[in-house]
Amino acid sequence: MKNRKRGFIVVLVTLLLLATVGLAAATIIPSADDLLTRSLETLETVDDGHAIVEATLEMPDRQVNGTFEMWGRLNMGPNGEPAFRVEVLAASEAGLAGTTAVSDGSQFWLYDPDENRVVVGNAEELAPLLAEKLAEHEGQWEPGGEFDAEQMDKPESPAEAVATLLAYFTAERNGQQEVAGADAYRLRLVPIPEKMPEELRVAGGFLNLWLRTGDQLPLAAEFAESALGYAKFEATLAEINTGPDSSLFTFAIPEGAEVIQAADRLAEMDAFEQPLEAPAFDVLEAGELPEAAVAAERQQIGGAVVQRYDLPDGSSFVIAQGPAMPLDRPAEATSSETVTVRGVEGTLFTNDEGSRSLLAWSEGELFYLVSGDLAPDQALAIAESLQ
Repeated sequence: MKNRKRGFIVVLVTLLLLATVGLAAATIIPSADDLLTRSLETLETVDDGHAIVEATLEMPDRQVNGTFEMWGRLNMGPNGEPAFRVEVLAASEAGLAGTTAVSDGSQFWLYDPDENRVVVGNAEELAPLLAEKLAEHEGQWEPGGEFDAEQMDKPESPAEAVATLLAYFTAERNGQQEVAGADAYRLRLVPIPEKMPEELRVAGGFLNLWLRTGDQLPLAAEFAESALGYAKFEATLAEINTGPDSSLFTFAIPEGAEVIQAADRLAEMDAFEQPLEAPAFDVLEAGELPEAAVAAERQQIGGAVVQRYDLPDGSSFVIAQGPAMPLDRPAEATSSETVTVRGVEGTLFTNDEGSRSLLAWSEGELFYLVSGDLAPDQALAIAESLQ
């Protein structure tokens, strides 16, 4: 009887100890927020780095794969500019393998081995040309919703930066796996729909990040399940603060290579710049729109034409048409139904309040979508009016 009682006490104590250890472990396992903060803290300590990265880009109309080797070092230029070297080790695109970009913080070189050509330049002569080039595209991507980079406060610490990020994304831990020969935490970042520009909200998708368990150094990133396409960058080698030789950040021009000044090259590109190709299908226009709707920017994304319309109260909607694309249920949708639109079956998603809708259907090989701050009957009326 005593032995049985003693055995019961031993078992009870063991269970209590296990429970205590489990609770203690739960308190030290870092959350997704903590891991992101520690990752930024690690990046703040980086003076130099070296990595080999495998990249995959899959878009509706093309797929590109490649492997790159990269070196970087801070405070190399006369005013503290960083130096870098990037070499394309392998690529699915013909002629890209061997392409090399190098900067010592002041001078830079871009070598195209396929053409045996080197473009050379410096920041001082390129800055005004690049500024002028970027100015030509102002207003072509005007995020809607609350995503306004100009109004965002600049974070002063990693914790503040993560807090800002989490105003636009939810973050959660999603397991562990080996990356670049090391254990890595996997985090999933999911965009908060109402905080995203309309085009991104419609396209969907989420981001996976892999952070090394020892120091939370980012080892891989993946953008998945979006109508815009798929992208993944994964390091097979990653090291920081190893003190790379300064000679890596200079470039010896191969004998016989053609040398072009960067300023001349950009001017040449301007002279021969061609407009975007016209869509390979007839773009339909809406004959019926909500009152006071105003056409905003029109974009081509992955072969599709996306037209955004602004409404007086700051809301908006888009009409998209183009090649077939995957359709995911919007995160904010609480109901879906099959409807008849333009004589074919379509799918209509709606939120709780009936204030946001997504209507999608196909006609032959073309896919159509009406989505945004619209009541279901408005989305259907717009769709029926396309001509």
